[in-house]
Formats: sequence, structure tokens, C-alpha cells
Amino acid sequence: MSRRPAIALSLFAAAVMCGCDSNPHPKPLHEKRADGSPWVVRYGVMSEDPRSFDPQFAYDQMSRRAMEPVYDTLVDYHPFKTEPYEVIPGMLAELPKKEVSPEGKISYLCRLKQGIHFHDDVCFSGGKGREVIAEDVHFAWQRICDPKVESPFVGPIGESVVGMIERNAEAEAAAKAAEKAGKPIPKYDYGRKLEGVEVVDRYSFRVHLKRPFPQLVYWMAMHATTPVAREAVEYYDGQMHDGKLHDDFRKFKAVGHGAYRVAEYIPRQRVRLERVEGYKTTVFPSDGFPPEKAGWLKTLAGKPLPFIDEVSFSIMRENIPIFVLTRQGYLDGMAANKDSFAALLTAERGLAPKYAARGMHLERDAEPSTFWIAFNMENPVIGKNKKLRQALSCAYDPKTYSEIFYNGVAPVATQVIPPGIFGFERERKNPYSLNLERGRQLLAEAGYPNGRDGNGKQLELTIDAVSSGSEDRQRSEYDQRYFEALGIKVKVSESTFARLMDKQDEGSFQISTSAGWGADYPDPENYFFLFYSKNIPPAGKNYVRYKNPEFDKLYEQMSVMENTPERLEIIRKMNEMLAEDMPIIPTFNKEFYTVVQPWARRTHNNLMLEGGIKYLVVDTELREKLRKEWNHRPLWPLGIGGALLLGGTVYAVRWNRRRNA
Repeated sequence: MSRRPAIALSLFAAAVMCGCDSNPHPKPLHEKRADGSPWVVRYGVMSEDPRSFDPQFAYDQMSRRAMEPVYDTLVDYHPFKTEPYEVIPGMLAELPKKEVSPEGKISYLCRLKQGIHFHDDVCFSGGKGREVIAEDVHFAWQRICDPKVESPFVGPIGESVVGMIERNAEAEAAAKAAEKAGKPIPKYDYGRKLEGVEVVDRYSFRVHLKRPFPQLVYWMAMHATTPVAREAVEYYDGQMHDGKLHDDFRKFKAVGHGAYRVAEYIPRQRVRLERVEGYKTTVFPSDGFPPEKAGWLKTLAGKPLPFIDEVSFSIMRENIPIFVLTRQGYLDGMAANKDSFAALLTAERGLAPKYAARGMHLERDAEPSTFWIAFNMENPVIGKNKKLRQALSCAYDPKTYSEIFYNGVAPVATQVIPPGIFGFERERKNPYSLNLERGRQLLAEAGYPNGRDGNGKQLELTIDAVSSGSEDRQRSEYDQRYFEALGIKVKVSESTFARLMDKQDEGSFQISTSAGWGADYPDPENYFFLFYSKNIPPAGKNYVRYKNPEFDKLYEQMSVMENTPERLEIIRKMNEMLAEDMPIIPTFNKEFYTVVQPWARRTHNNLMLEGGIKYLVVDTELREKLRKEWNHRPLWPLGIGGALLLGGTVYAVRWNRRRNA
């Protein structure tokens, strides 16, 4: 008989005696700050891996969540002022100054704050981060034009900034010509100045426009336009140098200038951020506090940021573990999801007494976002058959979807613009809403009576969806079931979030159910640009590849207008075109409840900030105290464990004596 059972028994007994520790987090990066005070960690969750840490490339929510604390932006959103949204200086000393020449040409003069530095990194001389200057802005905007970067911002920004679209087209043409001739693809010429971004002096630059572009200031609140160090991009090229493989800047190497640096990223496990010593670009605001929180928020006014030393994001795809860890105090808050809603909230949508007694807080959030089912308009089956898309819309039930997966909190979407954005009309209806009989009629008119073609073959469609956990599979099965009610066959192809983003950009999908848009900035142009034909990837994010010359004309007119009745009338026409052509089926707008721990009170309410991490606070002493109370261990496992350990030890000794006899 092997001695392994005895050893295993002893180990198990030791584990029982120690109790079951549910803490999933690694040891903090440090125990104390340089001044001896406690090291403060904030614990959160990301539902997926980020796609990239490259600010001129990444354009997804998870990447933004990781990048926001690492790269500051030229301007920022005020963390409290949301009606209307207000931008404030970020890296700029003041908001951009609009200039109009005698000829009517528009430009914006911008001046960086002095003393902002890139994070220390080996890519810099002596490993010391240098000062951020205007040339770094110029270089970053050049990267948007470089086809190798595959920036999705070249269309949305370049259409209005002098020279950007032209430089991108010129570089793409040169690459295609070289490829056709069998020659090496020429590198983008960064030494040649970009006409639309004029470096005035060390800290000042001027952006020249081809046309009115009121959204430019909002774009400066995004990572797309943030300064980037040329040294970092060139050093981290993903190639071998002196026998060592360098990281790839375009993937997961960040050299920023924000309040945090990336300390660790382990795919499918976690992202950890560490506070940067000496950060002084922004401070906590002194105005705009919501009345119900003004008392304690005023105590933070004017204080240097950030308050947290370390931010640890666990990448968790299942809902139940998130709920359990929040309940145990190992996460600092969570959204009330499908699996935890009934436990956390009462029937009246208040916080359950059990959790209110713990001191938890309940926040209701309305994110300026719309989700939808996307059709690839270049797909030969779905893209060329409008009545087929309309039939699928008539078969779909977004109301039940919201009730199942969002407990009815998320409103049904009937248009691309979400509530809170100019142009949203609550009374607008989807002309092809749930009506299965009409759907079957439209399917027959599409050439598929009873779901079959002229040869009697059943129509088969493919849904591309994210599959990161059981809830994602349930969502896919829901979509599949409703579409198949038409008598067709629907296959589900599962992908990671990052791979699905790639498929959308490549156009290698037929139907994508994991689709939608959260506002980059509070303007309807930010939604309609997703359907502008010049923004088809890689130039932009028109991944449904919708092309309609009449729509484009209206978009170009609407995009440069202020919010007037005339603009609203154009928006109505554009909404009607999308509703009729059906490149998407709008499903829901995102509203949800968030439960916040008593030690991690919310310090901002602006969801345009992707987390607003530099504003967050944590009372670590209270967290430690309540964790111990909430995870009190009974004494009986010690008795059982002691008996098992003693028995296992005696058994092992006796077995060893017999073996050596």
C-alpha cells in the first residue's frame, strides 16, 4: 500500500484546520508606502481581457478601463457635472481656444501643463521618464494616420483635421503598390510634419480643421489623442534585440503619464495597476458635488490624486463567484447581475435589509449606451436581403431579454441613440418589433417561405457571440431560440471578446449578438458615425459595413451642427433610414444597480469616466474589520482537523515501521 493516502490525509486535515480562505487576490505589491503609512488597494472586476494597451489602437471598454488610469487625456470630464456633461482641463493648462481666421478657417490652440512626465522606463535615457511636450501630441496623431497601427480613429477624427485622411490614404497606397511589386512595405514617414497638428512651441500646439468639428474637444477627452512617447513605440516593437524579445507597444506594453502604471497583466487572471509617485496633473475637484454627498466629498476637495496605491482587477467571467466574493468583502462592489439581483434587491428595488444592515450602498446607474444585434451588410446572404433582416427583427423579443438578463431594469432600445443624448425620442418605436406572424410573412417575401429556399433547403445562419461563461451561453441560446421560431436553422460560433472584436473589424461574421456602443462623448454624432460609409474598418468602427449615400449626406450635415430643431429633424430622418434598412436590431439601453461596500463609497457619478479610478477611496481599516466579521470561522473544523491530522500521522508512522521491519 502506498504512503500517499496517509500524506494526502494529513495535508487535507491541515487545510481543514486552517479553514477555507476565499481571498482570491495575490499579495499586494507593497505593504507600506514610502512614508510608512498603510498601502491601500482597491479590488474590482473586469469581465473580459483587454484587447490592447495602445491608446491609438484600442477602442473597447475593457481596454479603456485598464488604460484610463495609465494615460491621462488632454481634457477630462468633470466627475460630477453630467446635466449637461462638462469638460475640464486634463493635461492641458486650459480648455482649447477656438480661433477663426479672416478666411473662415477654424483651428484650436492648446497648451500643455508643464512638468508632466512619462513614467520611468528603460526606453528612456537612464530609465528616467522625460517631460511630455507638444511634439508627443504630434507624434500620437501621426500614429493615427499610420496604416500599420490600424487605428480606428483615422476616419472619425481625420475627416475633420487637415491632412490626416490624406496621409493615411497616401501611406496605404504606397503599401499596396509595394506589395504588388513584391517590394518591402515602406515605413510611415514620421519625420514629415502633419499639417493639421502644428507644434507652436515646446508646450503649445494648434489643431487645424477642414470644417467645423464641435466634437473635437470631446475627442481630446479620449485616449485616441493622448500624447505618446516615440521612444516607447520604437523600443517596444515586439522584435528580438541582442537576444532579447521586446514587448509590443501595440499589444500590452504601456508607457503612460497618468496616475498609475501597469504593474502586472496576466491574461484571463488579472490586471494590477500601481500608483505613480509624484503624479500632480490633476487634483480632486472643489465643486459640482451632489447634495446628498456634499458633506463628506468636500473633505476631499483640492487634494492630490490618486488616493489608492494599487488597483487590482480580477478577470472573472462568471457571476456567482463575483457575488460570493462581494458578500465576503473581497470585492469592493459589484453590479447587481442576473444571478444576484434577487438576493441583493427587494421587490421594490431597494437594497435588501441584510446588506443595508452591513452598511452597503445602492446606486442606480444609467450608462449612455445602446446594445444591438449586428448584421454584416457585406455578407451575401444577410447583407443583401433587407426583408430577411426585418423578419429577424420581428422574431426577436428584447423585452423578455431584459427581464431575464437584466431583471427588467434595462429599457428596451428602439433606436441607436440612448436616453440622455440629444436626439433620443422616447416615443420612437421599432417598426419591425416583435410580431412572429409578420416575421414569417417577411421571411417568405425574402425568398424563404417556411424558412426554406426555392430548392426546399432550410436557411442556416450563424451568430458570432462572446462565450466567457454560462450567462453568455444562455444569451446565445436565447437569441438562437427566437430566430429559429421563424423555421430557420441558427448556429452559434463562440469566441473570446478580443477575437470577436477582430471578427467585427475584419468583417468575418454574419450576425454578431455581442454588439453595441457606449458613448465616447455625449453627442449623437458619436452613434451615427458607426454607420457612416467612410468609417468602415480599419478607418473607423462601422463594422456592420452599412453604406447609404443619402445617410452619409445627412450625417455630414448633422455632424457639424449645434443642437437645434434643424439638427433634430435630420436625426429623425437618419433614425428612420436605419430602422428601415435594419443593419442592426436595437435591443436594450444599459441601466443597472451597483452595490458598493461601506468602505468604498462612490466619489463620482459620471459614467463617461471609465471607472474614474484616480478619484476612488477605500477605508482599509473598516474593510479589514468587516471582512473578519463577515467571514467568522467556526471552531468545529479545528477539532475535526486535529483528529484527522493525528490519525493520519499515526497511520503514516505505523506504515513506515512495517515497511522497514
